[in-house]
Formats: sequence, structure tokens, C-alpha cells
Amino acid sequence: MTHTTAGDQDATTLRPQKASRESIPILAETLALSFYDDPVIMWCIPDDMRRRELLPDFFSAIVESYINYDEIYDVPAGVSAAVWAPPGAEDDEQLPERIGEILQEDGERAFVALALMAEIHPTDAHHYLFLVGTRPGWQGRGIGSAVMSPVLETCDHDVVPAYLEATSERNKALYLRHGFEVKSELRLPHGPPMWPMWRTPRAVKA
Repeated sequence: MTHTTAGDQDATTLRPQKASRESIPILAETLALSFYDDPVIMWCIPDDMRRRELLPDFFSAIVESYINYDEIYDVPAGVSAAVWAPPGAEDDEQLPERIGEILQEDGERAFVALALMAEIHPTDAHHYLFLVGTRPGWQGRGIGSAVMSPVLETCDHDVVPAYLEATSERNKALYLRHGFEVKSELRLPHGPPMWPMWRTPRAVKA
């Protein structure tokens, strides 16, 4: 597989687009690289080598599930992706089983994190941003903001809120810049925090 690097394409030319099923493998790899040192992912899979081995399949299962909602956006180079679910999206009952098969003994920790998230997930209609990640060599160039923008624009146009859980201080800062507000803090057992965040739609300029 040919990998795109930061020197191969000017980041300013990258524009968000709907992700296709054909892009699932590269998006899974992108998310695996971007979340490798994420505090919550590290808590779920503490061993560095095992985390590197398992994350591509883990994120492949998630992307395969969420692509059915038709709200995953990436860029032509596949170096960034935002994984959304629309209001009223039904949970994929097969996804937890698939995650358990992939993570095996580390699955228990992942299910603890997911259960904490589910306990306080809002019931009001909203777009849910499950994941957004950019490959390390491309971070800091505004591409993560770009892949979030189509659904955030939909939120504003349709006057629908958005919701997510930030898993690091860096991600939280990104979401704050896009109008999300921290609603509470979740603390994993002997582990890092997560921050549920809610975004009220912004007024669309006439």
C-alpha cells in the first residue's frame, strides 16, 4: 500500500468529502495512527505493541459500522476522518461483539469506557461525533477542523445540536474552538478523564 506523506500534497488543497467503503482500510489506519497515544485508548490497551497491533482492526470495525449512517467525512489523501452518527441513528448491535473479538482480554476495559459514555449520552436529538483523527504528520494544519465542518454546517442549517466525548486536552481544545462546551467530566477507574461536550447550533448568516 502506498502511504501519502505530508510532503506529497499541500494540505490547503485537501477538501472534506463523504467517505466511501473503498476507503475503510486507509481510514482505519489513519485513526489507528492518530489515536495510538490517546489517553483513553492507552488506558483501554496499555501494552504499546499490542495497541499498535490491534488498533487498525478496532477502528476498521467502527468505520465499517458507522459508514452505514452516511456521515463519515475524510479528505482525498485519507489522512483525516470524522466519524459521525445522525439524529435517531440506531446502535449497531453487532459492533460490541466485533470489538470484543478484536480486543480479547483488553475488551473489558473498552466496554467499561463505552458503558460510562452510554450512561450519560443525551436523549435529545443531536449529531454525534464519535471520532475525529488526523495522522500525526498532518496534525496542526486545520484538516481535522475541515472534516468536521460539513456536519457542523448541517447542524447550524437544521438547528440541531451536536455531542461528543473528548478524550484528551488537545482534542478538547479543538472542540472548544468549534463551539462545543464541556458539560461534565467522566473519570475512568484509575485512569484518565473524558469530557462530554455539547454544541448548540449557531445562527446561520442570511
